[in-house]
Amino acid sequence: MKTLLSERGQVVIPKKVREAVHVKKGDEFEIEVVGETIVLKPIKRFKAQKWQDYIGIGEGIVDFYLKEKREEKEKENVYP
Repeated sequence: MKTLLSERGQVVIPKKVREAVHVKKGDEFEIEVVGETIVLKPIKRFKAQKWQDYIGIGEGIVDFYLKEKREEKEKENVYP
């Protein structure tokens, strides 16, 4: 598969390639040069489309915090 470099230094990633690696407009890439080869690595970030996408993100953090607080309280309630 071929593509061209524009005068402004832009390269079009063909649609089949974009679909294969699940990238779309606005996604960021890490650029690496290996010898004379240019490697583009998509930077995967969570992007919520709506507020419901955020549900569950902090559950692990909350559980950890509550467990830590319970353990502290148990230590306070220990009588010598």
